[in-house]
Amino acid sequence: MTDNPNAQELDANGAANYPETLRLTVESAGDVFDQARDQLTTDGVADEAVRSFESIADVRQLLTDRRVEVMRAIMTDTPASISDLADRLDRNYADVHSDVQVLAEHHIVYFERDGRSKRPVIPYGRVRLDIEVVGNTDTDPALV
Repeated sequence: MTDNPNAQELDANGAANYPETLRLTVESAGDVFDQARDQLTTDGVADEAVRSFESIADVRQLLTDRRVEVMRAIMTDTPASISDLADRLDRNYADVHSDVQVLAEHHIVYFERDGRSKRPVIPYGRVRLDIEVVGNTDTDPALV
């Protein structure tokens, strides 16, 4: 269903291998890596997955109202397909497909094979947005 090489399929164990929370944040990649390494549990699965963005503008560009609507719909009741999702949202298939592909490129949406088709899934119980606002942004471009 997807021709995007960046779109990810869930492995054989599905969502069971994913942490409960996906945290979206504005931080350097090094900081995120260090935090993820420090929080690994004894079974090797992190408490949360982290997707880091370089700036607040990047987060705004990704999380449009329509894409958040898509995320909520997928998390509430996993659709059978993107067509099913578009019907439920009463939106044009092409627009929903585009939104799902963007979310897949950012490893928020994954695809679960169901016969010949793939259905969009979000394997996390929650997605948390974590943005820090500080008084002086001259020293850290991520906060601009």
